[in-house]
Amino acid sequence: MNWRGKAIGGSIGSFFGPLGALAGATAGHFLVDRKKAGDAERQALRLVALTAGALHELAVADGRFSVKEDAAVRSILSEISSQIGVPLTAQDIAYILDDSPRLQRCVERLAMMAREVQGLAPAAAVWLWRTAVSDGDPTPPEIACINFFARHAGLTDDDVRQAAVLYARLSATATETARREACEELGVPYNADARAIKSAYRRLSLKYHPDKHAGLDPDIRALTAEKFAQLTEAYNLLAGHGSLYISGLVVKS
Repeated sequence: MNWRGKAIGGSIGSFFGPLGALAGATAGHFLVDRKKAGDAERQALRLVALTAGALHELAVADGRFSVKEDAAVRSILSEISSQIGVPLTAQDIAYILDDSPRLQRCVERLAMMAREVQGLAPAAAVWLWRTAVSDGDPTPPEIACINFFARHAGLTDDDVRQAAVLYARLSATATETARREACEELGVPYNADARAIKSAYRRLSLKYHPDKHAGLDPDIRALTAEKFAQLTEAYNLLAGHGSLYISGLVVKS
């Protein structure tokens, strides 16, 4: 193994040990005691290794690590290494990623580190969103993971909104798809105006409102109640009342 491989291996290895998970919960563990820190490159590699672990932890939050997520993580790690002045080869990054599944509580530990390093928290939030949306819309577990990071990293509302901007851009296609599905639910064309949407909703809600079926079989009532809920959700989205929940904030869709 060459010197760089040893440095990366040493950086990753430093996260382990009998009390590694607990000791790793402090930013000082990642940055190394400043009095003893003479190897800036080793510190930088530790940041990359920790970020790799956090992004992997996010990616597998929904039980899978897709090819697109893998590509996104590799791209992010490459950008980070270049920005901090320690460019890594594809082989270096592959080495780090191979070991990242062994790291524990990386999202929390990255959040703790972000509290000590100026500018890291909002940047890391964007890295997490980029990974989450790389293979489509983020799943609830992935969003929960990002919320967890934001909360523990002490992000401000503005920081979270700025990180969410990227998510909103990448989810434009999903937003269009949601509108088309809502139009189909109400039986109106994609370019229907507010009046047509409201009229369709009123007509269908009178037909499926639970109160109209109070005396029917419980199974029938359940089906009509579900249909009414779907109609209401579609109307709210098309009428502009729908909201996108990101990191504990409500961003109008």
